This record gives sequence, C-alpha cells and structure tokens, in this order.
Amino acid sequence: MKTPPLPPGTLDRLPGLADLGRTATRLHPRPGAVGVRDSHVGGPLWWPADEPRPTCEHPYMVREEVPIPAELVDRMRAAEARRTVAHQLADGERELRDEIADLVGPGFTGWGSRDGGPMVGYRYVARPHPTPHPMLPVAQLRADDVPDLPRPGGADLLQVLWCPFEHQQTRSWGPTVSLHWRREAELTGVPTEPPTGEIGEIGNEVYRPRPCRLHPEQVVEYPYPEELPEELRGRVDDDYVSTFMMPGWKVGGYANWSVTDPHETPCPSCAGPTGLTLVVDSKEYDGGTRDRWRPVEEQHLEWADPERFDSQEPTGVQVGRWGALRIFTCPRCPDTPFLLDVQ
Repeated sequence: MKTPPLPPGTLDRLPGLADLGRTATRLHPRPGAVGVRDSHVGGPLWWPADEPRPTCEHPYMVREEVPIPAELVDRMRAAEARRTVAHQLADGERELRDEIADLVGPGFTGWGSRDGGPMVGYRYVARPHPTPHPMLPVAQLRADDVPDLPRPGGADLLQVLWCPFEHQQTRSWGPTVSLHWRREAELTGVPTEPPTGEIGEIGNEVYRPRPCRLHPEQVVEYPYPEELPEELRGRVDDDYVSTFMMPGWKVGGYANWSVTDPHETPCPSCAGPTGLTLVVDSKEYDGGTRDRWRPVEEQHLEWADPERFDSQEPTGVQVGRWGALRIFTCPRCPDTPFLLDVQ
C-alpha cells in the first residue's frame, strides 16, 4: 500500500524540518489469512515447541457497582437544582460528591444508573487471575518485511503478546504485554502456536485482534511540535500533527503526544532513553487524517461505504478511548526492556 505524498511545497514552508525527518514503517494491517511464518497481526506465532507459553500473573481490574442510598441521591439532585450556571457546582455539591466517593471506596470512578434503575457508584478493584492466564498473540514482525524494526542482539523477529484484561500499570491502563525477540535461523522444528485462553465476561474482546496481513510501507515523518527546535515550534499550525505524523499501526518513527504532551520514557533498567518500537492503534485514520493518510489504493472508499471499516479499523483492536498503545524499548540493556504508554 502507498501513502499519498505531501502536497508540493509543504516542507518548504517550514525550513529545516526536512532535516528532522525519520523513517517509520506503516504496517497497513488488513483482514486476511496469515501463516505461522508471516509478518502479521493477530495470527499464529512461529513458537518453539519446547519453550513455555507466556502467561500473565498480574492482577486485573474489575469494575464493581456500589448502591448509593436514595437519601444521598435526593440531596445530590437538590444541590444540582440550585446551580445558576450549568457547569458550575452549587454550594455543597462538591462535598456531596466527596461523600459518594468515600461511600464507594478506593478505585472510585463515578456514578450513574442503568436504564433508569437505582443510582450506583463505580469502582475498579484488582483481582488475581485464578490461574496464570495465557497471553494472546498480537503481532509477529519479521525484519525482512519491516525495515524499521530494531535488531537487538542480532534478532530479526519480534513477537508481541498481551493479556486481554484491564491492568493498572505504572504508565498505562490496559493489557500487560510480553515481547519476544528471536533469530529466525534458530527457529527449528515444527512451530506451534501459544494457546489463546478464554476472555470471558470480564476480559476485553477488543483486545483480541482480527488476523490481518501486513502491507509494510516505509514513510518519513517528523517530530511532535513540542519536540521541534524553538525556531520551528512557533511556526507550526493546527494541521501540523495530522500532516506530518502518521496514524495507525507503525514501527519506529516519532511518538505523538497529543493527549498528554511530551514526557520522558526512561528505560526501566538503566533509566536511559528508549526508542519508539511499535504503535498499536485503534484506527488507521479518522475524519481529520483520512485525506492525508488513507492509502492511495483505498481512496475510492466513501465514508458511508461498509468496506471502509476494513480499511479504517482493520484489526478490531480498541485501546483506551480509541487511542494507541506505544511500546518503547531499550536496545542497550540485556533482554531489551520496554516501557508502555497509552495515548
């Protein structure tokens, strides 16, 4: 697949930006049959038969509902009725919110009702897996197919797995992740696929990727505005990110910090800098980026065309609120430690 080129003269309007360009590989996952030796999303892994299957032993988060007494609900509604400005809290309203939070307890996230039923407070609590849960295959990437894939220790194959439950982690909320770097030449014998496990009612079905073939394409992208030199930073406009930073699944390139603004991504082991290795995105493009980043081969798809979803949301994965999970790795340290960040 091919990304439309930048409009003529776009880089000329920002002198010096071209020197900061960095390649990244757009993976362009699209639904299709995949094999155990292919680069893919959501397919079978080239897994050594004698190697233990990765499992998750970290507690997962479960939402619980706590009933709120009717008299407390009545006091809250009376306080809300005293507002003179719609989004400005009335006297005593904040204290009532704090009372609800104290009632619901640690992990409080809000309150509401379902279909007009009783008001309840919501909280997330951590529960251990009854038994270690098998990790699900997310992606398998071959360096021969993905030119921007790092090669720590001479590895030429990366396998990514995760646990399809919500977990509260240091810098992210979502699945736990396991990375496995390999040399293809050392993979001998009959490959086997790790078990997929059961997601069940408390797992998250949007963490089970649809099997997708990849159509890798190396594209140049540019830094997030706040990471530009000062003389360039003041000259960018509101369209900079959608023009110069690619959405979708990618390997390498620059991180988009539109949600939190830039922050450090230190190696968990040596505290040194890490590099962006993989972005797992909820969508390939949206209404604000489709004209720039929708592949040339799919420009004919109309917004109302049902086939658009195989192009726009090919993997079925949804991270956070239609965001992206980014994996930063440290190639200097043994075992290639990594850091997760969700935007």
